[in-house]
Amino acid sequence: MLIDSLLYDACSQSTKSLNQIAVNVDKNFNVDITKQGVSQRFTAGTVKYIQTLIGNLMSVQITRSIDIGWFKYFNRVLIKDSTKFDVSENMAKQLPGFGGNASEAGVSIQYEFDIKAGETTDLNITPANRPDARDTSETLHKVRQGDLIIRDLGYSSLVFFAAIHKIGAYFIARLNASANVYELKQNKFIELDFEQIYKLMKKGKIQRIEKNVYIGKKDKLPVRIIIELIPEEVVNKRLRKVNNENKKNGHNTSDKYKSRNKFNIFITNVEDNKLETDVIVKIYKIRWQVELIFKAWKSIFGIDNNNKMKYERFICLLNVRLILILINWDMFMQKRQQLYMQTKKLLSVNKCFKTMQDNSPELSQILTNNCKGLINWLKDITQLFEKHHWLEKKKDKLGLAEIMTLNVL
Repeated sequence: MLIDSLLYDACSQSTKSLNQIAVNVDKNFNVDITKQGVSQRFTAGTVKYIQTLIGNLMSVQITRSIDIGWFKYFNRVLIKDSTKFDVSENMAKQLPGFGGNASEAGVSIQYEFDIKAGETTDLNITPANRPDARDTSETLHKVRQGDLIIRDLGYSSLVFFAAIHKIGAYFIARLNASANVYELKQNKFIELDFEQIYKLMKKGKIQRIEKNVYIGKKDKLPVRIIIELIPEEVVNKRLRKVNNENKKNGHNTSDKYKSRNKFNIFITNVEDNKLETDVIVKIYKIRWQVELIFKAWKSIFGIDNNNKMKYERFICLLNVRLILILINWDMFMQKRQQLYMQTKKLLSVNKCFKTMQDNSPELSQILTNNCKGLINWLKDITQLFEKHHWLEKKKDKLGLAEIMTLNVL
């Protein structure tokens, strides 16, 4: 009855009222309950139980790897990011936000998945004010030998990169503007002069260069660094944003930062006899897949649509929405792998999620009825996928399929 009520609420784009849930319970189970009685069912114990379901679901995922192109060099290809949204301020104690001009209460969902096999490897709800960089140290134990980790600047940590390298895993990441970068010349570490590099690249009309360098002031980590010029209008936009932020905090933008701001700077420990420079830059773009997934979570599954409610109910509801997302994701990834091997075409996450959300009330009934009818439901969904749900390639842009099948050495 509890799970049925949560699924009834979670399948809706807007949050149901307690009275609506009470009516639904009466209708489906012939149980007369008040809205106060419904509210009392949401306790710390209920939260713990629902969170256990998330863990159980992640442990029984069915994975099927695609070993094509550069994927063959790595056991897993892990992409991670977080999505944040405000919640009612009555939860500020349990879920503190950033305060100030932002909300006093907010949620951050840390999400990591293996794009090679389709497996969700981390899904964690935290307060919005928890830095992404903190996540790198707290989840390091999940990295395995042979993994490729793709992260953005928010997770940039020299300690993290060094630990990954020591484990025997790989990374492709953006370099933090404050990190020290050195070249080894005549047995001496000489700090890289980015302003000089900029002048040489502009003069020689060079778009991208690569160097073998060391990062870190104390414990220097050897990496390949890829330095890519960006358009002047992008440079100016970046500087305006940083200057405004620094002005608010009473700081000045350093010349060192201004010099690095003229580039996209990538670092990796993947050997150059595996992936060449251009391939590294293109592979990093695959990280944007997680942004598309978060967009679908919000626009299709409505994870950020929440009315004022008590903390325990909110956490239960959010976790059940994530359970539905995981079930849909697992089904999507299985069909993606299967159909890709047959057709060499990829399914669209957005299109498939929309169809699955439209059919989620039916799925909810199946799940609360011992999964009777699930096979027929899956067959119907699969037929729709094969007819109308292929990923469309945008003109003059490198698509996901092209990135996945990049030629390698």
